[in-house]
Amino acid sequence: MAVSIESSYFFMSLNIFLCLTIFVGKSSGAIAPAIYVFGDSLLDSGNNNFLQTQTKANFTPYGVDSPSGPTGRFTNGATGGDFIATFLGLPYPPAYLSLSEGRRRITTTGINYASSGSGILPESGTALGDILSMDEQIEYFKNTVKNDLPRIYRSRAILSYALSRSIFVISTGSNDYLNNYLQPRFYNGSQTYPPQQFANLLLNTLEQQLTQQISTNTSSNTSVTTSSNTYVTTSINFVFKIWFSSP
Repeated sequence: MAVSIESSYFFMSLNIFLCLTIFVGKSSGAIAPAIYVFGDSLLDSGNNNFLQTQTKANFTPYGVDSPSGPTGRFTNGATGGDFIATFLGLPYPPAYLSLSEGRRRITTTGINYASSGSGILPESGTALGDILSMDEQIEYFKNTVKNDLPRIYRSRAILSYALSRSIFVISTGSNDYLNNYLQPRFYNGSQTYPPQQFANLLLNTLEQQLTQQISTNTSSNTSVTTSSNTYVTTSINFVFKIWFSSP
């Protein structure tokens, strides 16, 4: 069913839940070898615990149903990314900033790069403090692929196989409205762009970010050399689900 942005674009929150499903086989009893998570508070598993920001969830009542108590997740327990990991037979992907350099180099089942308050645009959410913007999250993922995973997967073919069958989950977009466009006191987005142009800016920027990420580390039917001389080959299927809701 087509969604008309033009008819509902002004007072709305845009929430893009993008699931890049890239797997059809099994690995070590799991449905996928790894899960990589990007986005905002819907998926943040504790990265903001390590940032100077107002958007933290490391206190009650967050985590009231978690055996570990508050963990930095903006839920009573697990996040959507955690549930997907469990369904795949994988452990919860740890927050990237919670891992030491040594832990990053031995983590094979995925990492969570999501940061509460972040959006598609780098300035979104910054009035609340430090965040990992989508661009920064992608850079951290590139570092994982270029510097960490090659220490685990010594063979180019094995690393390529593992990444091409991993699951990528992204939830982003709402903070570009809630903590950007609808906050003219702190951001000039609404003064610079009419609503339709701003929506197009978000979609175009997200496309560029994902294209950059994929072309750097993966390529359909083409081998791509990264700085670690690791070749990654994959084909990508995109499943988009977009919600528009009026506050």
